[in-house]
Amino acid sequence: MVCFGTEKYIIHRLVLFLRRQGYNLRHVIILGHGNTANQFHELITNNPHLGYDVIGYFDDEEKDAVIGPYLGKINDLGPFLKTRPINEVIVATPGITIGEIEEITYVVDKAGVRVRIIPDFHFQFYNRYEFKQFGNIPTVSLRKEPLEETHNKFTKRTFDIVFSALVLVCICSWLYPLIAVLIKMNSKGPVLFKQKRLGRDRKEFWCYKFRSMYVNAVSDKQAASKGDSRVTPIGRVLRKTSLDEFPQFWNVLKGDMSIVGPRPHMSIQNEQYQEIINNYLVRQLIKPGITGWAQVNGYRGEIENEFDIKNRVTYDIWYLENWSFFLDIKIVYLTVWNIFKGEDKAY
Repeated sequence: MVCFGTEKYIIHRLVLFLRRQGYNLRHVIILGHGNTANQFHELITNNPHLGYDVIGYFDDEEKDAVIGPYLGKINDLGPFLKTRPINEVIVATPGITIGEIEEITYVVDKAGVRVRIIPDFHFQFYNRYEFKQFGNIPTVSLRKEPLEETHNKFTKRTFDIVFSALVLVCICSWLYPLIAVLIKMNSKGPVLFKQKRLGRDRKEFWCYKFRSMYVNAVSDKQAASKGDSRVTPIGRVLRKTSLDEFPQFWNVLKGDMSIVGPRPHMSIQNEQYQEIINNYLVRQLIKPGITGWAQVNGYRGEIENEFDIKNRVTYDIWYLENWSFFLDIKIVYLTVWNIFKGEDKAY
């Protein structure tokens, strides 16, 4: 395996060297002229390791251009491809119609040349967008969402069911009675605390926790803070060790939550953060989790300022766009590690 990896690295470096010297290039022509074409040409020019050489451009009108020499009108493309060894045709024509795309595809296919079509809105989306087929209609999603794929949904849900069932049977079956007795001995009130939280697609659900505070009138309006007098002595232990979250494995088994996902916030917090962060509700496109990517990166517990919530949302959206089964396993491992290591904001 090491030899294979070394061989791949050497070949990769050799190809990069040859391309920078002008060898091993793919010759391309651009159809169209404008911002999209210019930015594509700039990308190629600034990254010679990509191995592309722009021969010139076709457009129905000749313009002062930095993307290479003018090669003719788009109708001249067919004859040109018969006489020159072109590897790819890049279509960067603003406002191009389906009919025009079909005509270009016909000409390019006839010449046996690859074609790529760049929408004129391409550079607005950077690397986030994703093309998907909706029936027989191509659509552009503004962000990648792996958990919209059926097989990924199945994988994550299967993991949630198996993991939560094991925890409920093997741990909560004896832990629940023990913690219930300690809570009752420590303060008056119910063993469980339930609160409406925002779930996937902005649907509310009852989120369960072991009660860690004295019964109070502002529990739905005010989150716990450091040194909070509402927290009971046993509650401090439960919160420090994250044992107060264990009833949420029932939420996971029911399907309201996932093992891993953005942490659900109180309703009053959701209203507040929507006013601060434009894309705050994007995190609600997936199920909330018992733990999450933001939490293992230091953003758990109390949200002290605007910087905290903006970073938490950034991590949550990154998770949404980059989900994988192995990422979930990594987050679970880091969560357990952090519990044993101890965290400053676990209060």
